[in-house]
Amino acid sequence: MTNEPLDVVAKIAQDCFQHFPVIVLGSGASVSHQIRGMGALAQYLLDHVPPEGDKELDAWTLIRGALANDMGLEEALQQTAAPASLVKKIVNFTWKAIASDDLSVLRRAASGEEALPLAALIQGLFRSTNPTLNIVTPNYDRVAEYASDMAGVVHNTGFIPGFIRQREGADKILVRRGNAPARTVRIWKVHGSLDWFQDPQGRVLSLPLSSEIPQGFSPVIVTPGVSKYERTHEEPFRSALQGADEALGAASAFLCVGYGFRDAHIQPKLVERCRQRNVPIVILAKVLTDEAKEFLAKSAGTSYLAMEECEGGTRAYSHAFKDGVILPDVTLWSFEKFNELVL
Repeated sequence: MTNEPLDVVAKIAQDCFQHFPVIVLGSGASVSHQIRGMGALAQYLLDHVPPEGDKELDAWTLIRGALANDMGLEEALQQTAAPASLVKKIVNFTWKAIASDDLSVLRRAASGEEALPLAALIQGLFRSTNPTLNIVTPNYDRVAEYASDMAGVVHNTGFIPGFIRQREGADKILVRRGNAPARTVRIWKVHGSLDWFQDPQGRVLSLPLSSEIPQGFSPVIVTPGVSKYERTHEEPFRSALQGADEALGAASAFLCVGYGFRDAHIQPKLVERCRQRNVPIVILAKVLTDEAKEFLAKSAGTSYLAMEECEGGTRAYSHAFKDGVILPDVTLWSFEKFNELVL
């Protein structure tokens, strides 16, 4: 290889792949599968959430005003102490919107109408002797689970197999394929999952996903808001966060897809690992956030590669190209094209 930008980019990408990275999926990884992002979700909530009573109306008016002034959904919900009844409505309508999008992905993936680049990457990574791949995500959707299925490997989100699935608990479920442990994708869903529900007795189960919340159950997802961090101290979030911390803290490399570097539950261990061990990290995004660029400048070490879309191609950042270099006529910032660099 030469020192030409494309060769440098390919070398860092392949180095990351060969180190069997922990994969971090942000909302940008799901938007490409037509799962609505924060902007579209905010509009859905504005159109559908019905505030009732003075307390709900007062809080919803503040949230509406913040959104009208171009504040992001997360910030708008974070700055308003909404009553519990309104938070429940926000959670339920968020679930309904994302579940509808998620079920469409399931149908398209199962019929072969839509390819999942993550599935191809999982298959490529498991052409090694590693038995377990870790994925950490704040996303509620099940793109990672579908990708694992399409790759033909087992996935585990912390519940035992079946239809009325109970939590795995301290005794880990191990699946064998023939005489060897089955290749398994361990998915740490730190903000919950569309198929996690809580019954009136407080028991958390994973149930088959439909277009409606099962009667008598509540979705187990954490939406942005003042109560977000209180909720994550409870199970099953606490176990998911602990597992994510262990995976991130032991990672030999990171591949971040559509992740904005804004989540306090994922950030600390990832940043610490890069800063202390200089592990390879690749970041793919349509647009790199200011927080991602700050991470590159201050904490990413020297083995980093970040790529985003730009006019006419891809802008790549690395230790050799700190201000970015344009790779013309290629879309390597996309997951699908990145795969062509490493598979």
